[in-house]
Amino acid sequence: MPAGRGGPVRSQVGFAAEKPDSPRLRRLDNGHYRLKRPWKVNLNGRQWNVQKGYTCNGITGPASLRNNMGDGIDQPETWASIFHDWLFTQPGISRNEADRLFHDLLIAYGVSAQKANLMYTAVRAYSLTKGLR
Repeated sequence: MPAGRGGPVRSQVGFAAEKPDSPRLRRLDNGHYRLKRPWKVNLNGRQWNVQKGYTCNGITGPASLRNNMGDGIDQPETWASIFHDWLFTQPGISRNEADRLFHDLLIAYGVSAQKANLMYTAVRAYSLTKGLR
């Protein structure tokens, strides 16, 4: 489970009995992703509705890192990254909460705990270097 400030963060995964829906994506010429239709994410007993047309870069980093982490329209790591970016556009969602939900969604999609923890640690480290919490 991800470690947070002041101790471990408890993952909330376990509410859903099945994997969340995957988004329908289009990869743009600049490498970013755009949702082709609305995307409902059921996670931790909540439903999130990401609007059609939402666009972001997915996994942030050099191409070699993105490729090793699971970059692509059919990759759960990319889906979780898109959801993570979208969460920042939502009022009342802190960086810490977005990061925890990112981790939980990776796990819900079946990404290994080791990889989910690595990706969570990377987004937390980025937040700390930017002074974001």
